Order: sequence, then structure tokens, then C-alpha cells
Amino acid sequence: MMNSIEDRALSEHRGSGIFTKKENGKYSLFLPVTGTGENGSAPTQLDKTVIGNAQSTSVEGRVENPQKTLPFYAHRDNIAILEAVKGKPIDFLRVLPDFTAVKYSGTVNYRLTNTDIGGLEQGELTITPTSKDEYVSNCYDLLEDTALITNSIPEVVEIEGTNTFEVNVSTNPSEATVEVSTDTEGVATASVEGKKVTITGVTAGSAIITIKKKSDNYQGFSRTVLVIVK
Repeated sequence: MMNSIEDRALSEHRGSGIFTKKENGKYSLFLPVTGTGENGSAPTQLDKTVIGNAQSTSVEGRVENPQKTLPFYAHRDNIAILEAVKGKPIDFLRVLPDFTAVKYSGTVNYRLTNTDIGGLEQGELTITPTSKDEYVSNCYDLLEDTALITNSIPEVVEIEGTNTFEVNVSTNPSEATVEVSTDTEGVATASVEGKKVTITGVTAGSAIITIKKKSDNYQGFSRTVLVIVK
């Protein structure tokens, strides 16, 4: 069973998602979300009346492109992604399970909500469109797949003194390599052998360990673990 917030989001929503355009022109996974939002709206109905004609008819008016509001799991990794792009123009691709898609540009903001689903804190991502939607009948060749962790990774680990904690990482694709780093070597270090990550306590305090998956022709995706050394 997958308990990790981000792993659950990814595993439950592999069929569709929100992707963003990278420097290489491809679109890759932006953020695990629990829905992909709405695109466009029904045209406004305008009444058409003519003097001398008792009958009223209607014509299509302007089509609105409203803000898109998407719920997401409020995990530090997701928040870090949003902080890095907040307020900046982004090219989005809403991908559906049959590889049809909708392109649009917009800016991102977010807020943390009081909603709790199954013990998981929620946030609300808002995309404000700055362009019209463009329908794409086949987006398969536009996508760059993402190397993912497929097993549960703990969000917080506690270590006594200089003891160690091991995490065996499963990846998709299976040949993806795993890299690790720590933001505070004086508190905890991390090393990797194959797919086994070893976290070692150094001195009392806290550190964030980053686990990153890499594979040729795949977008990398990082996960972090908060380590508390006692």
C-alpha cells in the first residue's frame, strides 16, 4: 500500500494530468493533481431581436476562459515546485487518457486549504489563462515521460544518534538511476548503492534528503525526506 502523499497522487492519476513545456520543446509532468480542471466554457447566449419581428432568436456570444482551480496534496515537494513558478508565464498541456489534449498559457498561484482527505492535507492550485485554448488531437509525440518512484517513501524519518535508515527505491522505468543528496551534511548524510538509499545520522538536528530518479529520455522527478536526528 502506498502511504506517501506524492506517491499516492501519482499512482492514482497516471491516466491524465497537467504538463508544462520544457526548454527542449517537450511537455512533462508539472504536478500531481487530483483533477485536471475545466477548459473554456459554454458560449454566452445573446438574444437577437428585430423591430417588427415578434420572434426572438439567440446567437453565440463570447466564450470565456475562466481560471482553473485544481486540488493538490500539500507536500513540501509540490509546494517547492509551485514556489519556483508562481506568477511566471507557463505553457500548459492538459492531457486526457486517449492522448487528446488542450494547450493554453497562464500563470500559477496556490493556497493551502483546511481540507483534509484521508489524513492528507490539501492545497488549491489556481491557473489564470493568458491565451485561448487550443485543441490537440494527438499529443503523444509532445510528451516527455517522467521517471517515477513506484513504492512508498517516508516523508519524515527519525534516527537515534549515528544509526542508519535504509530505503529501497523502486522506479519506473526500472533502469532509472537513483541519486541522493543532503542539505545539511553536519546532521545527516545519504548514500546510494544501486536502488538502496542509506541515511546516516551525524549529530542532533534536522536535514532534508533529496532522492532523484534519472533515466535517458525521461524527465527526472525528485522526492524529499525530512530526517530528524535525536
